[in-house]
This record gives sequence, structure tokens and C-alpha cells, in this order.
Amino acid sequence: MRRVPVLKMLSDAELLRLDQTSRDILREIGTACELPEALDYYESAGCHVDREAGRVRIPDHVISKTIAMCSSEMRLYNRKTGEPVIFGGDNVNFGSVGVASNIFDIHTDEFRVVVEKDVADCAQLADTLEHLKFMIAPCTPSEAPTEISDLVTCKNLLLNTSKPIFSDVYSGENARKVAAMAYEVAGGKEKFHEKPFLAMLLTLTSPLHMRDDVCEAIIEGGKEGLGAFIESGPMSSGTGPATLALNVAMANAEVLAAFVLAKAVNPEMKLIHATWARILDMKFAACAHGGPEFAIQRVASAQLAKYYGLPSGGGCILGDSKSLDIQLGMEKMGTGLFAALAGLNFACGMGLFADENAICLESFIIDNEICGWIDHALKGIRVDEEALNYDIIREVGPKGHFVTTKHTRQHYKTEHFQTNILDRGFLAIDKEPDKATMRKRAKALYPKLLAGYEGPEISQEVRDKIDEIVGWKGSE
Repeated sequence: MRRVPVLKMLSDAELLRLDQTSRDILREIGTACELPEALDYYESAGCHVDREAGRVRIPDHVISKTIAMCSSEMRLYNRKTGEPVIFGGDNVNFGSVGVASNIFDIHTDEFRVVVEKDVADCAQLADTLEHLKFMIAPCTPSEAPTEISDLVTCKNLLLNTSKPIFSDVYSGENARKVAAMAYEVAGGKEKFHEKPFLAMLLTLTSPLHMRDDVCEAIIEGGKEGLGAFIESGPMSSGTGPATLALNVAMANAEVLAAFVLAKAVNPEMKLIHATWARILDMKFAACAHGGPEFAIQRVASAQLAKYYGLPSGGGCILGDSKSLDIQLGMEKMGTGLFAALAGLNFACGMGLFADENAICLESFIIDNEICGWIDHALKGIRVDEEALNYDIIREVGPKGHFVTTKHTRQHYKTEHFQTNILDRGFLAIDKEPDKATMRKRAKALYPKLLAGYEGPEISQEVRDKIDEIVGWKGSE
């Protein structure tokens, strides 16, 4: 249970101004949208549609009605435990994300392109990590045809992890196929909807463009009853304005525009309000995910979602460094801690580095340690009758010690963070300082985590049906 208060950077008056600016943007400027079916839905919702210009302007009352229709939480279930992961309230859930095309190979210590097996390896490792609560494919297999790469990654997640899945969806047809795969695994459509374990991940284009593929995915996924994590990631000074407040307001407007479409399609569709608002570093002409701007925009977007009563999400545990070094650790802890303190419900980024362009299995293990550190800190200090019972001090007395007491045995594992790979041993001055770096310790732990691993129980018949749905069995 969380005990640490939620971090707030914006006052109520500032939140109101951001909200009003987002509404002004949607009412006066609107969003680009060319898909005829999407325009029909927008029109039915009460929006002003200019079909010739491909522009949708959304009145205030439509936005307010849409927000009022939204649920304050989304629940997805772990297929192994049957327990839900709750995205809402002040719950903070860490997970993976990304479409990295490169992997730093744990066996060769060299970069190479991602292949399909890497997706499966990441999913299996994720299944063993205590602090990773949900799974998004962190990488895209190079050999998979682009138009079905979302289906290939979804298949590998379904077959290799029991944790809740958010699947990238690149078209309306693929939304139906993702749903079909989930139904096969669940044992039918009704059983899936009783305990859903999969939702869509949809990314928007800035500035203010509802792409055809996203609209199709929202429409077809909504018809299937799939939930969706919908995020916008304008780059301040690039695809978004230079002032961070306006960048956040525009990202919020883009997400709200997508919500209006989703609720017009299916009023019961579960949604997560998410932004990836970031900056374009003008010195390096590169997108930056590890800086303070990324962290504080996550706090602002989390506050906006809470202001609306919506589940919140976005990127964190991210960094720009091209190696698993001190810079990466600083960036991941900074972006992760700020997001967690803000009560971000859906906090994703585990496993990625190099500005989201690469993954490695060791990074998953290190990030799990970072997330565990943060999770433990969020619990705060328990202050109650049991915790403050000083009979143990009376028992030990002055000049004694507590190492061998029953009190210590009862409490240290819950009161103290139990690390797996942090270096807390004695300094061995006769050894080189980098003899066992954190990456090396993570690498050594990897085979131990996978020892005896058993994946989800899925029959060969279901596996064959999934292959049939995907329509591609690999580049064998």
C-alpha cells in the first residue's frame, strides 16, 4: 500500500489553464482526420467535421461528455495468478515498452538487429521479474513483415508471458486479429471479457493528426471490446511547441481527440490517458528521454489525468545513454522516480536504453532492481503500535545488538529492500573496481532466473490457430 503522498507540480489553477488550453486547441484548431468512417463517428458525437479539409473541431461539451463516460480504472489479469493489475487511483505499475530494432546480445556482448526469438526471450524473462507488472513488446523483429510485425510480437507475448499484455496495433484488420488471438488463448470471447488480459497500445502523431491506421484500430478494437492505452509524444521544439506547458496541453488535446472517437465507437471502451511528451535536444538534434524535461512532463500529464479522473500512463525508466553506465542509471532512476511519485498508473520503459533504440536482457534485470527500489520507497515508513513496540529494545538493552533476535527475523525482509544485484559487500582493495559491474552481476543472474522457468500452458491446437491468424511462421 502506498504511503508516500503524490507529487504535484501544478496548482489547481494551472491544471485548469492547461485543460482550457487543450479545449481551445480542439475547438478552434481541431485535429486532422481523413478516414471517412472516423469522420462519421466524430460527426455523430457532435463534432464539427470539414470533410473536404479533413479537419475535426471538437466543442467543449463533447470533450466533457467523453471524459464523463470514461472509467477511472482499467483492470487486466495475470493469466497465471488470476489476480488483476489495476491501472487507476494512486497505483504505480511498472512495465516494458518500445519498438527497439537493436539488441545488445547477452551472449556475445555486441549489438545486432532484433530477431523474433528476442521478443520471446524478453517475455520469458519478464515473467520472472517481480516488479514488472505488465508487458509491451520492447522490440520489433527485423525479419517480420512490417504490416504484421504487431501480430508477430503479440503472438510471442501471448505464448511466453502470463503477465498482462498491451499489444501494438497497426491497422483495423490487425486489431481484429489481436482480439482473435486473445480469444483463442482465453478459450473464447466471453471468457476473455470476463477476465481480460490484453489491451491495445496506440500511438498518435503530433501535431494534431489522427492517422488512418490509428482510427481504424480504435474503431475495430472498440467493436471487439478491447481496452486501449492511447499516448501522444510531441517533441518540444520539433513536433511540439518549445514551451513545456503548451507541449503538454497539445499532447493532452491529441489524447482527448482520440478518446472522443473511442467513446463514439464504444461507450464502454476502457482507456488509459497517456503522454510521451518530450523534447528535441537542439544541441544534438535528437529526441531526449532521460532529461528532467521528460520527467516533469510526466508529472504534469499524470496530474491532468487525475484531474479528469482517468487512469494515467506514459514513459519512464528511460535514458539516452548508449551503454549501461552511470548516465543511464541516473536517467532511469530520475524518470522512474518522478513518475512514481506523481502516481503514474502505467509506467513503462523497462529494458530500453539508447534513446529507445536498443534493448538488452541485462537492462531488464537492472531496471527491475530500480523499480523495486522505487516501489519500496513509495511504501514509506510504517508507524503503528507493532512497529514502535520498544520491548525489543528493553530485551536487548544498552550495548547489545539486534542481529540474532526474533524481532529482526520477523521484520527485516519486509522493512528492508531485498536487493538482487546491488553491490553492498565490503571493499576489496586488492581487486579492480570494475571487476563485477552491475551489468556483469545482472548477466550472472539471468540464467538463475530462467532456471526451471515454465511458460504459459497453451495447447498445440491453440498455438496452431494463432499461427494461422498471424499468417506468418517466421523466416525459417
